[in-house]
Amino acid sequence: MINKSRLGVLLVRTGLFFVAAVVLGVVYGWPSFAVIAAALTGGATLIQLGGWLWLRRAERRDPAAAADAAPKPHSEFL
Repeated sequence: MINKSRLGVLLVRTGLFFVAAVVLGVVYGWPSFAVIAAALTGGATLIQLGGWLWLRRAERRDPAAAADAAPKPHSEFL
């Protein structure tokens, strides 16, 4: 299961790709590939934002479950 911090990193990375798609669209005059790229990355960003907000709300509601879901280091690497 993905935790809130990992999803946050993924959200930021996808947001940067969305900005790049919009910049390419503006530079090239919005050809079809730029419109498709902006739509897909924008949609992915919105879905990830919704998941991040849902995880944040779930962690506030049940902090014990959030602690259980956090990744733990493997003992063989310690």
